[in-house]
Amino acid sequence: MVLAVALLLLGLFLYAMAQTAVQAHRLGQRERDVFAEVEQLRHQQAELQGLLTYLKSDEYIEGFARQQFGYVKPGETLVEVTAPPAPKEQRRAGERWWEAAFDVSAAERPTPTPAPAKP
Repeated sequence: MVLAVALLLLGLFLYAMAQTAVQAHRLGQRERDVFAEVEQLRHQQAELQGLLTYLKSDEYIEGFARQQFGYVKPGETLVEVTAPPAPKEQRRAGERWWEAAFDVSAAERPTPTPAPAKP
């Protein structure tokens, strides 16, 4: 009877030890994942900090003002280049792509002849 109780206690002890080992492994994996995520977030923070520094710089503000608002410094001349509007695609429904690309008119296309009716 004492031997059975001792084996039962030994079994419970081994079971608890196995559960603790599994939990320690899971926590170790979670810790590595969290450290990797923290490192990634630090890298992202450094990139964003660099972007913030650039966006606050006089160089960016000047470039933005020139591009969006057409500002020029005293003594500079603003030159605007305009181009004609791009032509819209002129394909019609049912038209094949090469007909639009090579400007094949409907008159040049062969018309299918209807099959003779069978008596």
